[in-house]
Amino acid sequence: MATIGTFKKTGSNEYTGEIVTLSVQAKNVRIVPDARATGDNAPSHRIYIGRVDYAEGGVMRSGDG
Repeated sequence: MATIGTFKKTGSNEYTGEIVTLSVQAKNVRIVPDARATGDNAPSHRIYIGRVDYAEGGVMRSGDG
């Protein structure tokens, strides 16, 4: 399996790193626990690139069709 990202733990359950694929090159990627998560299907973490929350507004949703 290919490595598409590298991350380091920077806080309590928080990670910072980068994602690099053929079509995506993202630095300053943060994976942060979501304190607002409710329900069994709610995501437990949020993905930020810079100040943009990629889980907000359905950017990273799949299978909604």
